[in-house]
Formats: sequence, structure tokens, C-alpha cells
Amino acid sequence: MRVKVIEAIAWSDTLGMLERGEIHLGQNLLGVVQPDDARFASRPLEVVDLLAACHTPLLLGKSGAIEIAHLAAQPLLVLDTSFLSRRTFDAACRLAGIEANIVFESRTPHTLLAMAESGHGVAIVPSAVRIDRYPLHIVRVTDGGKPLREHLAVFWDKRRSLPSYATAFCDMLAEYVREVFPISRPSEP
Repeated sequence: MRVKVIEAIAWSDTLGMLERGEIHLGQNLLGVVQPDDARFASRPLEVVDLLAACHTPLLLGKSGAIEIAHLAAQPLLVLDTSFLSRRTFDAACRLAGIEANIVFESRTPHTLLAMAESGHGVAIVPSAVRIDRYPLHIVRVTDGGKPLREHLAVFWDKRRSLPSYATAFCDMLAEYVREVFPISRPSEP
């Protein structure tokens, strides 16, 4: 057996590779596939929270969390709209009746974190991203006291049989993810 890991930035890239049979498995947030899409099967892994990371002198939130409405006045550094976590953030802003002050969009979470470290705004990133390398204050983004979160999942095309080694890989990945998630957590008070 040979495992080859391929990085795909957006779900559209992963989707194309799954449909063409170039890959057996794809990993993304569960919400990228509509529940009524019969083409794909999935295995949920762990949840991914939306986090706000800011330059240490600027302390946001209380008890490791900040309501989305309290982020409205902050200059926000966000992922572009090809990311489900961004679309989740935008939807929560609409439901909260706020207009986010987005000053920069990127396809790379680490660019957002570097900009936040330099004091250019508050980075909104998923908890699956390693933040511990940056001296940032981190809080969980909430709406009505509930964390904004999505499940991470592994997907495969149901039209192709999943090899036994791929099923075993999903089991091992699920076990590993349970051990290490969340990758990033809110800062200690």
C-alpha cells in the first residue's frame, strides 16, 4: 500500500479529484457536501471551531470566547469565500444582523495569522490550524453563547468501492484526530 497526500486548497479541487478517481479519500468540513448529495459517503471526525486571533496587547472576549457581534468593529482578516468556515462566519454575521469590517481576505490561514501578529487586525481561522507558533491572543467565536463550529469529515465517491486499506486508514485517522483535536485552543486567561 502507498499513501500519497495531496494538498487541495478548496473543496472544488478535492471534488474534481474524487469524481475523476484520482484520489480515494478527501478531507474537508462536513458541510461542503449537501446532505441530499447521494454521490458521496462520509465519516465525521471531530469538530472544528472558529477562532479569533489577535495581537497580544488587544485582548478580545471573556472566558476564552467572543460573541460574533462584538467582532463587528474590529478590522477582520478572513479566509476567502471558497472556505466553508468563511461562509459559516458570513452566515452568522447575517443572522446576528452585523456587517463585518473585513479588511483582508486570503486563501492561506498563516498569512492571516502573520498579519494579526503584526497588529493589522483580528484573524478568523479554524481551530484545525496551528496557531501556537504565533504570539497571539486566541478566543473562540460564539453566537448566542454557542461556538461556531463544523464537523471535519473524510469523503469518498460512493460510485467506486472503497479499498479495505482506505477503510482502515479512515479508522486510524478518526482515532488520531480524536487524540489531537482541537489543534488550537483559546488562550489561557
